[in-house]
Amino acid sequence: MISHRSSHRRAALHAGISMLTLTLMLASGTAFAQSTDIGSVDVLSGAALPPLSSPLAVGSQAPLGSAPALAPAQGSLDALEPESIVSDKVLRDVIPPTSDYNETVKYTPGWTSANTNGLLGDAKGGWRGFVDGQYNVTFDGIPFGDMNDPTHHSAAYFPSAFLGSVTANRGPGPASQPGYATFGGTLGLNSIALSDVFGGYVQESAGSFRTQGSVITVQTGKLGDSEARALFQYNYAYTGGALQDGKYNQNQFLAKAQDQLGDFTVTVLSTFGTENYNNVAGITYPQLQAYGKQYGAVNNNPLSQEYVGFNNSQKQTDFEYIDLEGSMHGWHIDNKVYTYSYSYPTLQNNGINQSGVGNATTANKGASSAYTAFGVSNTDVLGYLKNNNYRAVGDIFSVDRHIDAGLFSGLLRTGIWLEHGDNSRMQEYIDYTTGQTFPQLGMTMAQSYKLDLSSHITTAQPFVEYEWTPLADLTITPGFKYEAFTRQHDAAVNQTTLTPLYYTHTYTSSQPYLSANYKINNELAVYAQASQGYLVPTVSAYYVASPQLDSIKPQSTDNYQAGVVFKSGRIAADADIYRVVSYNYAVNTTVNGNSIYTNGGTAQFQGLEAEGTYAIGDGWSAFASGALIQAKYIAGANKDQRVGDAPTYTAAGGVVFDNGKFFGSLLQKFTGDAYGSSGEFATTSTTNGALNHVKAYNTTDLVVGIRGKDIESVPMLQRMTFRGGISNIFNHQNTTEIAGSPSGLTSINNTSLTYSFLPGQTVFGALTVNF
Repeated sequence: MISHRSSHRRAALHAGISMLTLTLMLASGTAFAQSTDIGSVDVLSGAALPPLSSPLAVGSQAPLGSAPALAPAQGSLDALEPESIVSDKVLRDVIPPTSDYNETVKYTPGWTSANTNGLLGDAKGGWRGFVDGQYNVTFDGIPFGDMNDPTHHSAAYFPSAFLGSVTANRGPGPASQPGYATFGGTLGLNSIALSDVFGGYVQESAGSFRTQGSVITVQTGKLGDSEARALFQYNYAYTGGALQDGKYNQNQFLAKAQDQLGDFTVTVLSTFGTENYNNVAGITYPQLQAYGKQYGAVNNNPLSQEYVGFNNSQKQTDFEYIDLEGSMHGWHIDNKVYTYSYSYPTLQNNGINQSGVGNATTANKGASSAYTAFGVSNTDVLGYLKNNNYRAVGDIFSVDRHIDAGLFSGLLRTGIWLEHGDNSRMQEYIDYTTGQTFPQLGMTMAQSYKLDLSSHITTAQPFVEYEWTPLADLTITPGFKYEAFTRQHDAAVNQTTLTPLYYTHTYTSSQPYLSANYKINNELAVYAQASQGYLVPTVSAYYVASPQLDSIKPQSTDNYQAGVVFKSGRIAADADIYRVVSYNYAVNTTVNGNSIYTNGGTAQFQGLEAEGTYAIGDGWSAFASGALIQAKYIAGANKDQRVGDAPTYTAAGGVVFDNGKFFGSLLQKFTGDAYGSSGEFATTSTTNGALNHVKAYNTTDLVVGIRGKDIESVPMLQRMTFRGGISNIFNHQNTTEIAGSPSGLTSINNTSLTYSFLPGQTVFGALTVNF
């Protein structure tokens, strides 16, 4: 992700250049007024705004009624790669209030995501055919994710109410970008900026499926004569779920503070969250026929493995960092020390196989006659208790200095990312009918556990890059990153093999980088980028008897991208072209409840992307975005077949309105056809590839709102904002994902594939009171 600090430096190089700004004047005969001032002024608050050429001039920091203020997604004139910035206004005015971070980038080019449970719950996202785990997610520049692989639980850490902006960087970023999966890009989440004045808001929301939410945000402003400021937030959300028994309960807290310590600024942030939910999941075709699309593989039948009492979870998370930033002896220093954790306060309950129909039987519960000697009846309901706890501790250190060398002047930056993570994972069988675990019944380790693992990862990523400015408007940035990643795998019972495995291996990679950005004028810029990326194997690659002999190798990629950005008061638009070639492309599918990791060969991702907003006037704007996507294997066993979860296209369009008092949006999103997580399989006598095909679908979303700031006769109403919305107006319930492997399947009437669907129409309303 391009840091705000880097953006400030580039803006400083052009501080003397005149810029075109646009302010919508709220008066009779409203019209656009153009200005060549460096910045402009918010006509409502009187606050100074950054110039439109700045990456900060988006949403509330852009002139009211301008394209950068209204755009659901927009690029930056400082871009080094394709990116889409989602502003604070979009987060507050367009996105449903209980959304996760995946929903925030719904209208960006190439993005796919759908929450089958409605307005609240975990969801997976992706772009260009890259799925969660193949791109980074960062919070305030810090990458986070699971310890088994860099995947994410979208509802576990940062609800949309905690976010000030989101940037979808569809590329590896500069060499200074840390993370395990930079080749796929970075979804950059940013906390809300601290304010110099006291204020905040309370928000209450309600919606379909008994969904309700509460948000409290308090800004202290500057404390006395000091530079100290703080932010406190609380987010509560609950839903009964679009899926049957899809209950989800979430509590999140955030505190952020900042003060000046000599020449350094110290920022401290801490979050804490809890979740309580039932383990809803995709369903098989027999389940679909028996129970319908609202079935989520959990029910109220205690004789089945889908019983809700045997499939539920509690999670607890925290995330903390201390950031020290300042200058010393001509060097600018930025150091972030951080930690985050994910844990189960109580063991998670799981049925052995949630794909059955009716009561548990020997056939669908996984029971074996070998267990009867230990008192397990063939009519008992079996399951397993799961534990997954991890904590990561890391440090991101960087220093930079301007080098005055005539034609070769520029900004030298170097540093290192260090991280260590510890992860304990356990899955222990239980007889839910009697309440006894298999170890209590006297069974062996191999009979009692699916997995008993202590895993540890250690990462070092040193980097160096140089922002060379041979011309005032041209920046060329070569860079280099080296990665050393060590995974220590100590399994008393290894998944799949059910034998012990103690294995440690270090993977290394050298990743060169080169980018260029040229500002043709104050409103138009072009950029290009070439780089190499890397993705270490997941822990699933170790679920074999001899991983040192396994053919699975780390993924490496060649990335090439180029684009153009135009930004003025009237128009915010950008377009790009890309090609990413991934060697040793990993295919991770679920077979019989186990995660199977295979080498798909060499995959190529290429396409075109574009987005644009046109400010019509009087608060109205038109928006469109789109992507043409080709993702297929070009070598290996899957040659010429399409990669899984890669739609052929995405498109979005509609109108956005905001005149200061009334606001709203009507946006439609189209997602092209794709194949399920395993990818395309040729139609043969042993495999029917059509079983894994996801057809194109679309949704239409409406939001309308009113701010009471113009109601002078009722002071209390001036502090209120009301908005309501209907998502998926036309109640589409298309298939959005097919999981599992279709290999060897000829009939749809199977239990190997599971299906997820759009949740149908959802309605919400939210009342916000500012203070």
